[in-house]
Amino acid sequence: MTLSYIARGAPLDHLLDRIAGGFSEAYPARSLAIFLFDAQQRRMRVGSARCMAPPHVQQVEALEVAEPDTPQFWALFQQTAAAHGAEVIEMLPLRSFAGDVAGILVVCGAAGALAETAYEDAAYRQTVGAAVSMAMLSIERSLAPSHVRPPIEAASPSDERMALAIEGSGTGIWDRNAVTGEIYYSRGWKAILGYEDWELSNHIEDAYKRVHPDDLPYVQETIRKHFEAKSDTYMVEHRILCRDGSYKWICSRGKVVARDGQGNALRMIGTTTDITEVKLLTGKLRKSSQLLADLTSEIPGMAFQYRVPPGADGYFTYVSEGSRETYGLAPEQLLEEAAAIESIMHPDDLPLYKASLEAIAGGAAHWRLEYRVMPPGLGMRWLRGHARPRRLDDGSVLWHGFISDVSESKAIELELQEFALTDFLTQLPNRRYFMRRLEEEHGRLQRSPEGRAAILMCDLDHFKVVNDTYGHAVGDLVLKNFAAVLKAQLRKSDTVGRYGGEEFAVILADADAAVASGFAERLQRGFAAQPLQLEGKAVAVTLSIGIAIMHAGSACQETVLRESDDALYRAKANGRNRFEIAPAAV
Repeated sequence: MTLSYIARGAPLDHLLDRIAGGFSEAYPARSLAIFLFDAQQRRMRVGSARCMAPPHVQQVEALEVAEPDTPQFWALFQQTAAAHGAEVIEMLPLRSFAGDVAGILVVCGAAGALAETAYEDAAYRQTVGAAVSMAMLSIERSLAPSHVRPPIEAASPSDERMALAIEGSGTGIWDRNAVTGEIYYSRGWKAILGYEDWELSNHIEDAYKRVHPDDLPYVQETIRKHFEAKSDTYMVEHRILCRDGSYKWICSRGKVVARDGQGNALRMIGTTTDITEVKLLTGKLRKSSQLLADLTSEIPGMAFQYRVPPGADGYFTYVSEGSRETYGLAPEQLLEEAAAIESIMHPDDLPLYKASLEAIAGGAAHWRLEYRVMPPGLGMRWLRGHARPRRLDDGSVLWHGFISDVSESKAIELELQEFALTDFLTQLPNRRYFMRRLEEEHGRLQRSPEGRAAILMCDLDHFKVVNDTYGHAVGDLVLKNFAAVLKAQLRKSDTVGRYGGEEFAVILADADAAVASGFAERLQRGFAAQPLQLEGKAVAVTLSIGIAIMHAGSACQETVLRESDDALYRAKANGRNRFEIAPAAV
């Protein structure tokens, strides 16, 4: 309908409003405005800007503009848009057939809309191109002298042909006689190539000479199929030779509108649009996309984009090739089913991973998690994930993040933790670890009124004599020998630690005084039966033990430890190589 109004000479403001309104109906999240350029007044005049607030329009019209098709003006226009909470996504010049800038077409969106990639498809680009073309035709027609315009009510054959030809979009019109091979070009079509109205012939053979040699077979094959009714419409993108010897990219669309009784094509009408800038932009985007793909493929780890719609499960919208080395899964697998990660997750870490996803759905401001996965054939590995969110207009949350393999650094970290909590000589837990476990056990018993745990302090008798007689190296061997005997007597639920020097401490879980006494006897017998052998002779060392019982009524773990230490002191005072039980335990 808009094209019919153009053909019939409708008022310019009415036409521009229809163009802007049609665009907004197709893409509600974006808005389109058209401004006309008054070169004499050096001002922009609003053509259609229903989507813009009146103060914003007034600010644009107040700008002094020497030439709108300059980076300086575009930057100034973007500043005014930002001041009113909008973001300029595209600004395209509207040039007359003579080459002068007659105005600008602006596509705006809400703040942050520029990063959206959903509007880079061919359909969207065609819609923008159609809006530019129809706006150009409307403005060009309004600039024509009044005596060459037909009355508004009248529709001449040339007007009808134009309305039919540019139904899809475009500024260049062509009308081909499929029988004679003659082709009519509009003034706008010739202007695309830089020709005046009288400079081109109407022979199809000459037209084919202007098509780039590499594109000619494709163009001829496409039009042949359409002539043979093997396609509903004709559409090609190809390079064409301009008057100055350069090549432009154009998009030609058309349709056979008349056939004879045998179905042979008689007449074909179409439009041509200059898409050189779009092709250049597409090329740049392709290079940028390839660069991104190359970068994410070379960097160790997986880059990803993860979208969480309101009230729905999240899904990946982008996964780099690094998924193969992190998860052992192809990007396509994760794009199809994000939950595939859970199938290789370490069982102990799966609840934490699911909880982190729930936090994302709940609006978390950052995602950071370390977890283990077990990809088939790759063994267990530690991964670290980082991501930050961005909320979209539809309420969805878009996460951009990175997953890296930290198995090596995690192994070092765990090894350092083990060193920090392990006695280097005996390889038993050290005093720091023992005290932590003692505190945990005391906390457990506070929640279990009937529970008990025995605390034993063990000391090697006359150990100083061993060091003085045999040397410290042999003394160290004695300590290691006792550590081995002690470990052999422990259950999995028990805890041991080298408390210091020749002192060792033990926690016997769920043990009373009787159980602890039995353990002490077995330990003393076992140690006596397995003395350190030095050059075929035993280095005899005896063992004294103090026992205390910890329960829910124990004031604190330090008190129980002191009781077991006092019991050890009594064992030493009463002759050594024996054990004593704290009175409270009895």
